[in-house]
Amino acid sequence: MASTAQTAKAAADQAAEFGQEAFKTTVDRSIAAFDGFASNSKLNFEAMTDSLGLAAESAQTLSAQAAAFTKQALEEQVATAKKLAACKSVQEVLDIQTSFVKSSVESYLAELGRWSDAMAASTQRSLKPLNDRFAAAAEQLAVIR
Repeated sequence: MASTAQTAKAAADQAAEFGQEAFKTTVDRSIAAFDGFASNSKLNFEAMTDSLGLAAESAQTLSAQAAAFTKQALEEQVATAKKLAACKSVQEVLDIQTSFVKSSVESYLAELGRWSDAMAASTQRSLKPLNDRFAAAAEQLAVIR
């Protein structure tokens, strides 16, 4: 009977030791996971602020580009209005007006192309920090699996 009691006590001690070890392992893993989460959160926040900073720079550049185009268009309109005011015939008015419309449309389409290129580059540049973080997260998930 004493042997059975000793065996039961040894089994209970072994189970308690195993339980303590499992608990300690689980707690250590949880702490490591939390540390990883905190580190990733910090990196994600930095990527977001970098992305927003790049987007703000791009918006400023595009705004300056729009202002320059608007200024140029207004100058051309004023010059055309002065030419029209000095016209002596209807044919001269039509020629100047036709030339103005043609150059305005060409200028607008060229500016639209520049805007399109600038927006694409801006978007790509602004999203790069976020894309890098997504790629890093995907790599981490691949390692975990």
